[in-house]
Amino acid sequence: MTPDATELSIGVLDQLVAGGLLYAIPLFIISLLLFVEGSKRIPLTVGIVGFLVGFGLVGEVYEFLGANPPLSEGQFRLIAAAGVGVISVSVAQIAMRFLAAALVFLIITNLINTGTQFDMDFEGDAFLSGVLTLTAFFLSMSFRRLVPALMAGMVGTLGMMLAVYVGLGWPVERLDGVSAPDAYLALVGMFLSAYLQWQAIKKKEEAQEEGEKEYYDF
Repeated sequence: MTPDATELSIGVLDQLVAGGLLYAIPLFIISLLLFVEGSKRIPLTVGIVGFLVGFGLVGEVYEFLGANPPLSEGQFRLIAAAGVGVISVSVAQIAMRFLAAALVFLIITNLINTGTQFDMDFEGDAFLSGVLTLTAFFLSMSFRRLVPALMAGMVGTLGMMLAVYVGLGWPVERLDGVSAPDAYLALVGMFLSAYLQWQAIKKKEEAQEEGEKEYYDF
């Protein structure tokens, strides 16, 4: 019987804990990169994490290929891990788009419901419908930039916390969000990361504007 996703994930977590600092240090570095520059590094970081997780997962599946598989276990691990890494990037990008669209939908739906309470027909009135459409458009553009930063902050914070727990030998079960409140600290890290990323983007845009201004002055 093929092991289910829960068993595989537990197996990877056990390997991570058993590895100690050998795995904790790279995990912390990758998570820190995601925390600081997440919106720019999400594809690279997710791909690396997907590759590493896939490399650990597929070892449990290799034995189900039969008695004489066409590939050695090492070859199978590399090929399968590369596939998992590519799929992880695609899934992450799709998930961010869906999340941004879901946030816009929730806000617009609440606006329509609120308008109904105040006798404002956002759907029937041509002017209000146009305002609602423009609002949805600008919200969509904003969330496309905001959601990657928030997701990167959340994953980066949890990754750094997991690395610290593994490195110090603390029980990683406290990060499940059920048995202990530790995981909720990631919410603070998420907003702090989004703020740092926004500041970095703002400084970059200001530097570009200064460069263009100096070019035109010249």
